[in-house]
Amino acid sequence: MTAARRPMISLAAATGLIEAIEAAGRDPDDILRPLGLDRRSFESPHGFIPSVDFARVLDETARVTGDDCFGLHFGERFHPKDIGPLVYVVLNSPTIAVALDNVARYLRVHNEAAHVSFTIDEKWGYLRHVLAIPAELRRQHNEYSLTVGLGTIRLLAGSEWAPIEVQFEHKPPPETREYVRVFGAPVSFDRPANAFVVEREFCERQVPAADARLYPILKRYLDRDLDEMPPADDLLGAVRKAIGESMTHGDPTLTQIGTKIAIAPRTLQRRLKDQGADFKKLVDDIRRRFALRYLRDRGNTLTEVAYLLGYAEVSAFNRAFKRWTRATPSEYRRGLFREDSGRS
Repeated sequence: MTAARRPMISLAAATGLIEAIEAAGRDPDDILRPLGLDRRSFESPHGFIPSVDFARVLDETARVTGDDCFGLHFGERFHPKDIGPLVYVVLNSPTIAVALDNVARYLRVHNEAAHVSFTIDEKWGYLRHVLAIPAELRRQHNEYSLTVGLGTIRLLAGSEWAPIEVQFEHKPPPETREYVRVFGAPVSFDRPANAFVVEREFCERQVPAADARLYPILKRYLDRDLDEMPPADDLLGAVRKAIGESMTHGDPTLTQIGTKIAIAPRTLQRRLKDQGADFKKLVDDIRRRFALRYLRDRGNTLTEVAYLLGYAEVSAFNRAFKRWTRATPSEYRRGLFREDSGRS
């Protein structure tokens, strides 16, 4: 039986983490190395690491620095826009309720271990957040996540906004004043889930700065990412997704893709072979499929398509495309547009 792939979190979540550890007076390498991690893995926001490893880093940093609320403090200094498209969908939602619905729908694209729900009753709205990682590692990650959530909602509602109540699933720490300072609201512990409690009428507010033209574009982007997310036990799906995300940075390598999905290159090569797959053929097939998709969009020039597929020169793209289809990209596109004209 194939081992399940571990849930991943975007390295965008760790933006500023190395600096936060240094600001706490510690060498990041002293925390990362014992966990089998390298600070170079945190230099780019475009990769992924196992969610449990991110939780371990937060937990270990809290222990080593003596800052019992490190996750809370790191979340407080984190800028939500560093997360990327997910937050921009939230900020351009027509109402607060739709924004929170979008958090619940799309957060899994950013953190596969996070399960979020948003519900409204006659008086209150509840944004609940649960992590599918070991219970003993959740506290710092939960506190980080809700603090980033607070910062995101404040981008919508103003810097002074506070929920009616904040709920955490973990047991209360010895001192809770810091939580009240950060959230500006009552905080309770030992609850069934981590949650914000907000007023129903707050949920009905319009988002004044929302861009109605940008919103559907961002939604389509995230819907595509959601559709392409592989099941937890789908190794080939995870590899294909990682290759697609890596192509614009050049020719994807086994080492790069292994790093993105947290599998050692030799192990990845062996597991692909066990499934009858060849890494180079996977890269070639994904480039072919993406090329056909990109060429259907009249707004993409051939140079841009070549770049999106990771080719340094259009001539290299032309040769590959002719090998795939026996036509050049220009010929293929002309044929597509003639078909479109014939149908109109």
